Amino acid sequence: EDRLLKHFETKNLKGFGVQHLKLGIIASGAILYYLDQTQHTHISHITALSRIEEDRYVRLDKFTVRSLELVGTMNDEGTSLLDVIDKTISPMGSRMLRRWILFPLKDVKPIQERQEVVDYFFREPETKELLDTQLEQIGDLERIISKVAVGRVSPREVVQLKVALRAIEPIKEACMASEEPSLCRIGEQLNACALIRDRIEKEINNDPPSLVNKGGIIAKGVNEELDDLRAIAYSGKDYLLKVQQREIELTGIPSLKIAFNNVFGYYIEVRNTHKDKVPANWIRKQTLVNAERYITEELKEYEEKILGAEEKILALETRLFNELVLALTEYIPPIQMNANLIGRIDCLLSFAKAAEANKYIRPVVSDSDKIDIKGGRHPVIEKQLPLGEPYIANDVYLDDEKQQIIIITGPNMAGKSALLRQTALITLMAQIGCFVPAESAHIGIVDKIFTRVGASDNISVGESTFMVEMNEVANILRNATSNSLLVLDEIGRGTSTFDGLSIAWAVVEHISNPKLLGAKTLFATHYHELTELEGKLHNVNNYCIAVKEKGDDIVFLRKIVRGGADKSYGIQVAKLAGVPDSVIERAKQIVEELSANDITAVTKNLAVETGTKKKKEKLDEVDLAQMSLFDTVKDDDILEELKNVDLSNMTPIDALNKLYELQNKIKNRW
Repeated sequence: EDRLLKHFETKNLKGFGVQHLKLGIIASGAILYYLDQTQHTHISHITALSRIEEDRYVRLDKFTVRSLELVGTMNDEGTSLLDVIDKTISPMGSRMLRRWILFPLKDVKPIQERQEVVDYFFREPETKELLDTQLEQIGDLERIISKVAVGRVSPREVVQLKVALRAIEPIKEACMASEEPSLCRIGEQLNACALIRDRIEKEINNDPPSLVNKGGIIAKGVNEELDDLRAIAYSGKDYLLKVQQREIELTGIPSLKIAFNNVFGYYIEVRNTHKDKVPANWIRKQTLVNAERYITEELKEYEEKILGAEEKILALETRLFNELVLALTEYIPPIQMNANLIGRIDCLLSFAKAAEANKYIRPVVSDSDKIDIKGGRHPVIEKQLPLGEPYIANDVYLDDEKQQIIIITGPNMAGKSALLRQTALITLMAQIGCFVPAESAHIGIVDKIFTRVGASDNISVGESTFMVEMNEVANILRNATSNSLLVLDEIGRGTSTFDGLSIAWAVVEHISNPKLLGAKTLFATHYHELTELEGKLHNVNNYCIAVKEKGDDIVFLRKIVRGGADKSYGIQVAKLAGVPDSVIERAKQIVEELSANDITAVTKNLAVETGTKKKKEKLDEVDLAQMSLFDTVKDDDILEELKNVDLSNMTPIDALNKLYELQNKIKNRW
C-alpha cells in the first residue's frame, strides 16, 4: 500500500483534489505500477487523475442506458439518441458528446451556461459558420498528441497537428470577440502554440510520407549537411545520363544503357549484337538471353557515394524528426487543453444544429420539483416516421404533491412506451444542456433516472425474464431518491396474474410514500385494477392512451388523456398483427368465459394506508388461486370418458384407436 502511494507521487501527477481518497490513489498507483512493469513507460500524456463525482452527475445505470437507447441500440437497424443529436465534426466532439449523454449534469448553472452558448449560435450565425469551417480542419487533435507522448506519431500526423494549431487561431479570436461569457473563457484558454506550429511549418514538408524511413520529411534549408547529401543523392540521374551519353559516343553502341538493381547496383547493359565493341576494362557481371551486363570502377565509386548519401540522409532526417517530436512533448498539456475545449465547442455547435434541424426549443431548467412538458415528442421516433406523417405530441406533468405518480393504461402499440421514454429523454436532454423536442418544457433537476422497460433474460447466469425484471425493480427501489425520475413499464407481467398484480400494487404504494421513496414516476401497465389507486393515494393519477373503436377494430389516437382504460384491446391488437381468424374467435369466447371470474372485485376492496400494513378479511366469494383456462370443460363427458379409460388392459392399437375417437368428438364439437 505504501509503495503504491509512493509510486503515484513519483509520477508528479495531480491528485483527485480530495486528499482523503486514499483507496482511489492506491488503485491509480497500481495501474501506473502495472504500466511500468509491462514496459509502457511513455505516459507523459497522463498529466492528471480525477474521479467521477456522483454529486455532479445524474446517475444512469446500465439498464437505463440500454432501454433508452442513449448511445447504442438493442437491434442492428435501430437509431440511438446519440445518432439523432450528434452533429459534431471533430472526433473529440463526438467522444465528448457521448460522455455528456452518459453523464447529465445535476447543477443548474453549468446547464444554463451550455444553453446560453447554444442560444448565442442562433443569434450569431456568422460566428457559428466560422467555427464550423475551422473545426473541419482540426482532425483528431487528442489522438495525435497522445501519439506524440508515446513517440509513435507519424510525419503526416505532425503536419495535421500544425494544420489544427493554425485553425485554432481564428477560433480563439472568434470566441474572444463574442459577447457570450462561456465562449470568452474558452477563447482565453485556447493556446495556438505559435512557436511549435511555426517550427513544424519550417521543418516538415507539407506532404510527407506516413513513415519516417521513407525519407523526404525534412524541408529544404533546415540543415545544411542534409541539403548537401541530397544534392549528391538526387542529382545522380543527370550524372548517369551524361555518363551513358559519353560511353555511347566512345564505344559506338547506340543501345547502351545504364540502370540499377538491388543485386548488382549500377550496371551498363549491352545487347549481344554489340558486345564485341565492349572495352576491355569493363567487368562482366551478368549474362542475359539477349544482353550482357557490365560494371566499371567509375560506376562502383559512384554507387558507394550515392548509397552512403542515402543512408546518411535517412539517419539525419530521422534524428531531426525525433528532435521535433521531443520538442512537441513539452506542449502536451496545452494541446490536450485545446482538444478538450475544441470538443466542447463542437458539442455545443452540435446542439445548435440539432435544434435547428429538428425544431427543438430551449427548456427552463431549475431546482424545482416539477417536470412540466407541453407538446413533448420522442426525439428518435419522430425522425423515423414516414414522410408527411406527423408525430402526435403529448403533455406530461409531474410534481411531488398532487401528481407524483401517473398510472398509464391503454392497449399495446398505442404509444405508452414511447410516452414513457420520451419523458425520460427530454429530461436527460435538458440536463446535458441540449434543446428538447417540445412546445415548452420546465424541467426540475432530477438526480437519477431509472427505467424498467421491456422483457429480456440472462440465461447464461441462470436468470429468467422475470428474475431480470425483479433485479431491475430491486435496484430501482433501493437506489432511487425522492428527486429521481422513474419510468416503469409492465411491472409484474412475467409471472402469474395475481402475483404480478400484487407486486405492481405494492411497488406503487412504496414509491408513493414520501417516507419510503416519493419519486416522480410514470407507471405503464395492463393491470387496470391499479387505476383503483387514484382514489386511495392522493399523489396518484390515472391517464390512458386514447383509442377509437370501429366495430371490432380500433384506431390508435396516440394521445394521452385523463382517466383509466377499462380494457387492453389485446385481441384487437392480435388481429392487427395478423393472427389467424380462428384463434381470434376462440380468444373472444375464452375472454367472455373468464370475465365471470373478474378480479376487479378484489382490488376494489383492498384498503391502502400509506406507510402501514393492515390485514383485511379474506373475500370468500373470490378464489385467489391461479385461474385455469380449462375450468370451462371440467364436467365435459369427453373428459369423463378419458378418465375412465383402462390403459393397463389396452393394446397399443386399441389406445391409438381410442385417442382417434376422442379427437373426432372434440373436432365435431368445436
